[in-house]
Amino acid sequence: MHRALFLPEIIATILETGSAAPGFLHTCLFISKTFSLEATRILWYACGAYYPPEVYLHVTPDIKHLAQIAIQDTGRAQYYANFIHVLSFYQEGPEEYDDDMDYEYPVEARWYKELVSLQFPQLEDFTLFRESDAAERNTGDLIAHFAQPNIENFKVCQGSDLSDSIFDRLANSCPRLKALELSDILTSNVSEDRLVKFFSKADSLTWLLVRTGFHESWSCEVFEAIAKLPNLRHIAIPDIQDNWIDSISLKNSAIPIFSNLKEVEAGISDHDLESLARFVPNLETLNIGLQNFPPSYNILASASNFSRLTSLTVEFSSRSCISGNDLLLLVQNCPLLDSLSLGEVKSTAIYPPSAGSHPSGIDINDRIIEKMAQVLGTRIVSLAIVLDRPGLLTWRSILFLAQYCKNLMGLTISCNFNWQETLSGTPEHAFPALEQLDFVFDGEIRAAQLVNNSNDEMIQSYARRMFELAPKLSVFWIEGGNDSDKDWEAAVMKIFYESWSPPDIVED
Repeated sequence: MHRALFLPEIIATILETGSAAPGFLHTCLFISKTFSLEATRILWYACGAYYPPEVYLHVTPDIKHLAQIAIQDTGRAQYYANFIHVLSFYQEGPEEYDDDMDYEYPVEARWYKELVSLQFPQLEDFTLFRESDAAERNTGDLIAHFAQPNIENFKVCQGSDLSDSIFDRLANSCPRLKALELSDILTSNVSEDRLVKFFSKADSLTWLLVRTGFHESWSCEVFEAIAKLPNLRHIAIPDIQDNWIDSISLKNSAIPIFSNLKEVEAGISDHDLESLARFVPNLETLNIGLQNFPPSYNILASASNFSRLTSLTVEFSSRSCISGNDLLLLVQNCPLLDSLSLGEVKSTAIYPPSAGSHPSGIDINDRIIEKMAQVLGTRIVSLAIVLDRPGLLTWRSILFLAQYCKNLMGLTISCNFNWQETLSGTPEHAFPALEQLDFVFDGEIRAAQLVNNSNDEMIQSYARRMFELAPKLSVFWIEGGNDSDKDWEAAVMKIFYESWSPPDIVED
């Protein structure tokens, strides 16, 4: 549009020139109104700093823009709010702060009060992202306001003081709700009865994440109501207690449980996981947290009953163990498995209250890893095996994986070897696709081992050999290493950063 058309005197001249023509002014008025309506519909479809222009192919207003309009003219702000389908409160970077602003409060989080005064009749997707002090600010009353009638995706990444009212609002006002996430909830006094009532009516739910904050009201009855939801495909819930699966199956033998479930994220015992396989044999993703359970000895054997499993992650409780036979049974019985993580300890609040532990390994050695690698072959993309005794596996395990797992992109493995010796020549095999490699060493063993007095030139030579092993390596990490290991790690990453260049941007 020519910038002259922004000048009132130019517009006035055009209108006066054609005003004598029948219907001319009415047509101009109609066209202007239509342009305004369609521009508003497109511009205000989404609101929030999380959405850069490339997401919707045009600029998107931030939360603060709508809030500032509301301060000046609530009616005008409500007019724009009527068009919003996607609303996201997002933590902006430091460059977005004003000089007089307290750095503890992200820009968008400051505008809750102004937006609570508005209604969002077309809102379908709502998100409160993690922010500093968000748990205290994102209280139940504020959260409940955004449970609008057309909401389909409702995501709160941090919050506190949740009560029955939010589930009453979701149950009575949000019949189209498909995805619900209430994660990292600091405090909650939601009653068991209200949860049962809500889940008994939430037939449209396909995705559910309520992993934390509901332990006081979590019960077999709540779990049973969730299990009966007909369209549920993904659940992330508090621990499934012993014999709950058997109990609800006996009470509801004629009613299918988890009829469409594909992904589970929960704590569950070896026995109950085996029971779950009888009712959900087509499960594809399992993310298991055993931190609050007694030691596990057969979790891999239980998981092997899911023949369509593509991803398995297990965080273990203390004194748990896995065996080489069960590991082979798992990879043989699950021919679609392309992601496997055993024993990684992650710093996350998803599995409260304690961190996981590394399991011990029974008959897990280089030969077992070779057999496992042969079975997994090119289908495995991500692999993590972290045991409490890293010395069980050696450099031979790395070479076996390189020999058979050509599509492996991420590898984390506990092991022990002398890299000055193993990298003295060209590696026997290579990882053509590997981008991330983490070695987990035993700190006491590494500290006691003799450290060769390698000079910088020799360490650089060993570091370059890593790129012969993995040409695409971009992330290299050593846990529990000695000073020499850390020098080697730093040298590898230095080579990567010195040779790295950003990818070319191809414009359409």
